[in-house]
Amino acid sequence: MRARGLQALVLSAPESLRWATGAFPGVATFWRRAGAAFLIVPCAADEPPIAIVGDLQAADFAAASGIVDVRSHRLWVETADFDPDAANGTNPLAAIRPSRRDPRPGTFDAPAAVALLADALAERNLSRGRVGLEMGFVPTADFPLFGRATRQVDWRDATDLVARLRAIKHPTEIARLSEAARQSMGGMRALLGALRPGLDAGAMTAIWREGARASAREQGLSPAGSDWAYIAVGGDGFAPGEAARAGDLIKIDVGCVIDGYSSDGGRTAVIGAPSAAQRAVYDALRAGFDAGLKRLKPGVRLAEIHAEVSREIQSKGLDHYSRGHFGHGVGASIWSEEWPFISADAVALAEPGMVLAFETPYYVRGLGGFIIEDQFLIGERGVEVMGEAPRDLFVAPV
Repeated sequence: MRARGLQALVLSAPESLRWATGAFPGVATFWRRAGAAFLIVPCAADEPPIAIVGDLQAADFAAASGIVDVRSHRLWVETADFDPDAANGTNPLAAIRPSRRDPRPGTFDAPAAVALLADALAERNLSRGRVGLEMGFVPTADFPLFGRATRQVDWRDATDLVARLRAIKHPTEIARLSEAARQSMGGMRALLGALRPGLDAGAMTAIWREGARASAREQGLSPAGSDWAYIAVGGDGFAPGEAARAGDLIKIDVGCVIDGYSSDGGRTAVIGAPSAAQRAVYDALRAGFDAGLKRLKPGVRLAEIHAEVSREIQSKGLDHYSRGHFGHGVGASIWSEEWPFISADAVALAEPGMVLAFETPYYVRGLGGFIIEDQFLIGERGVEVMGEAPRDLFVAPV
């Protein structure tokens, strides 16, 4: 923030608030509109943060986050307190004490929340300050709210700053991502061992999910709270396809989610012997993966890794191959991909503490979907794979 000349940072994306505080910022954030919740983070280290959340979760948020100054705006949910001492036989409802008597909003009162933000900024002498805001999250329709309530604040876009901060993981985040990757790849190994003709994508997903849960139990861990699977059978590469037959490619892209943190990994299988084209494509992608993995080290620009992978794959005969990115950060975002991306225009370096999913996918209609993907922790001197499974093209028996 000091380098940007910012006096404070206002977080507004729900995942950013949860990342910064460790607490759930409230059900109103599910609408993903500005005003549901805010967190003011002053640049001065001796100034405490201020949180603004819906009244339904305010007490729980304060307890979970440890933030002393938590202010609340009204949600649509009517709440009240029960005072048993006030109950009587003639009117038992007299014991119910509503919090306020004025009407509640249909969902949440965004102008009221922004007004609380303006008051908090004024208290911190920031009414005319230079303040960072996640403008990549704030909808265009909602931004006028800031102009009306905070018209003299010098708002600066801090979307990339927040992404940069979130890219370096805390040990607790690393532990969650590692656990998620181990469970997911345990399921991957189980699925690869069970592949056979007649299974469709739904059945394969069920086998993978149960394998992931079994892997968790074997490690003495609690199974992931949720998961996701993109499994494609046959020549489309994206669509689930039909029941697997001899010659079909199986693209398996899966992840487990632990406390909001999603792993990401993928493998490719074929039912029976691969065709010459299937083998040639896979070998090119594997060569690109191996070349890129050698370059995936702390201090290396992600754009250099993208260039190396592209050169290697194209040199194997796929001279037309063009992929926008060969991987991405993982964390607690709205899905399994977040900044930074291993792309041609990437300016980021691989840095210690980053967790990246590195991948070489290809989708060839009429042939099928291919993917090799692993999740890596960038260390001080090298990288560590966070979930093990064989990277060879898996050949399932017919």
